[in-house]
Amino acid sequence: MTTTRHHHTRTTRLRAAAAATAAVATLTAGCTTDAKNDKAAPASSNPSTSPTALTDPQAADKARLLATYDGFWAESVKAYEAGSENGTKLVNYAAGDALNQTLTDIANMQRAGTAMKGAPGHRAEVSALSMSGDRPSATISDCFDLSTWKIIDRASGQVKPFPTEQPMHYITEFNAEIQGGQWMLTKFTRHGDRTC
Repeated sequence: MTTTRHHHTRTTRLRAAAAATAAVATLTAGCTTDAKNDKAAPASSNPSTSPTALTDPQAADKARLLATYDGFWAESVKAYEAGSENGTKLVNYAAGDALNQTLTDIANMQRAGTAMKGAPGHRAEVSALSMSGDRPSATISDCFDLSTWKIIDRASGQVKPFPTEQPMHYITEFNAEIQGGQWMLTKFTRHGDRTC
């Protein structure tokens, strides 16, 4: 019985950690701050006058994509805390595998009696962007920071530790494409072996 309970607890923790990882791709708050990160953030509300817009012809498209990414994480944080996507706008930002994987993670945490508190940190950048063809596409790479996002027991409110093998900072990648005239996140991959 003890072995079964220990295995169940470990499985629950691993699922909760995986769910937390899924929910924490990018708020663009950054794992660390440095001058390179400052360049990635839009300098002004008018992209045509910002230094980045002058040097990067895709700056406006990248800014719209990162705004979608930020919106996804803002809504994901709400859903992971509530244990449900009800009342969120996740479907405005994600589709396909990205949406399905997020909803599965939230459901797994709900079944495990856990939730997330706080918000993950992010340092996202557009690592690939193609505006050509019928369906423009892109990839976002993010340094995902779990240190500010905690697993809690829903009944007691107590913080539950992440598994010891869970890195607190690692790379996640999201694929995105334009659907119906707006950027949508379509797939994401966690690279737990690539710390940042």
